[in-house]
Amino acid sequence: MDFEVSGKRVFATTGGKPLDPDKTVVVFLHGDGGDHTVWNLQSRFFAFRGYSVLAPDLPGHTHSEGPPLDSIEAMADWLKAVVEALGVSAISLVAHSQGCLVGLEFGARYPERLRTLSLIASGLATPVNDALLSAAKDDPEAAIAMMTGWGFGAAGHYTRGPVPGSAMIASGQRVMRGNSPEALHADLTACNNYANGKQAAPLVTAPVQVIVAGKDRMAPKKATDALIAHLKDPEVAVIADSGHMVPQEAPNRCRQLLRDFIFTHNPANDG
Repeated sequence: MDFEVSGKRVFATTGGKPLDPDKTVVVFLHGDGGDHTVWNLQSRFFAFRGYSVLAPDLPGHTHSEGPPLDSIEAMADWLKAVVEALGVSAISLVAHSQGCLVGLEFGARYPERLRTLSLIASGLATPVNDALLSAAKDDPEAAIAMMTGWGFGAAGHYTRGPVPGSAMIASGQRVMRGNSPEALHADLTACNNYANGKQAAPLVTAPVQVIVAGKDRMAPKKATDALIAHLKDPEVAVIADSGHMVPQEAPNRCRQLLRDFIFTHNPANDG
């Protein structure tokens, strides 16, 4: 579906069902260089189980009009504007990687808009490797290779993904190339500059779950441990054999964890 936020076109998928703002709404937010397709195997599950679903492309990503946003704070404000534009009162937010930082900031700034928060493969802060940040500006193809090389675990590198015939690394590279040329650098800059995690995390009052990837090379254990330590009583689960790209590498286990948490803390209504 297409809609407008501040005069700019935004694209989002809805899991195969029309968005109904009167139903319990789950929003799926992608990470650096990603888009709505990250959530194909999770969003449809919720849409066909009584929830209304929204998986937007951030500005400048795939089908959403740019320019891309270059701060986590701006992305959190943009998400609030999305929710308001669609007439949604409050959401369960499922976020991956960079999206988790947005989720922390959104939950701290707009607690009345958040019913639950699911954080997948992230830390309290996510400083970016200098070589990756430079490549994103000057050599995008090198940056894309770094992102997908570091991001995917063994399943991606050996084409042992859960979807037959799907090459996860090639798909990830295609998505990044389809974004606006400035999007990846803007995303990485936003992550690198974000320093409010320690202040934001304790202000999140909604129930929170943290899904940790056991073989994550982009969100190291030290950063994830800091995130968990600053949240109020989060539910923590580890997917031991997954790399950073959990929604694609371990979609079934990811979906099960999201189901158990969201069904419990924000059950679907009838609209």
